[in-house]
Amino acid sequence: MGIQVSEEVSQAYFEEVKHILQNKQFIELSKFVHHQWTNRLMHSVNVSYLSWHLAKKLGCDATVAARAGLLHDFCLYDFKEGTPTGEHQAFYHPKVAAENSYEVFQISEKEWDAIRTHMFPLGPIPNNKEGWIITVADKICAVMELCHIAIALARKNRVMVVPA
Repeated sequence: MGIQVSEEVSQAYFEEVKHILQNKQFIELSKFVHHQWTNRLMHSVNVSYLSWHLAKKLGCDATVAARAGLLHDFCLYDFKEGTPTGEHQAFYHPKVAAENSYEVFQISEKEWDAIRTHMFPLGPIPNNKEGWIITVADKICAVMELCHIAIALARKNRVMVVPA
């Protein structure tokens, strides 16, 4: 499998995240249903793109926002199954996503914090502006997905998973 990105997608954004989008482990997120009708990969791409735009508008670190937004749910297991610790999914998956992201992509401390805190108010409070941006973008995308409204890069097949 691979990722196909249309010409409508900002080249500046794509350059920031293409090494993640081309990673085989990351692409596996497309196998997991997320918010009823989308998959975790498209949800993550949408959160990332929205976060990147918001960070640019607000004068924050757009690279951190794009990367952390993309990796905030980087967990290669089905969220519908129980967690190994018995901990609620909302508290468990941000820790796993941060650990996986550090192991595979050597994320920065700022990215780590943004990923770990994206479930606020169900988890820890974000410690940086980029963390707040990802928290908000995640909620916006989740609501839109639950309402079956395609936004950001899910619209018009701007980003698609294609067979290898």
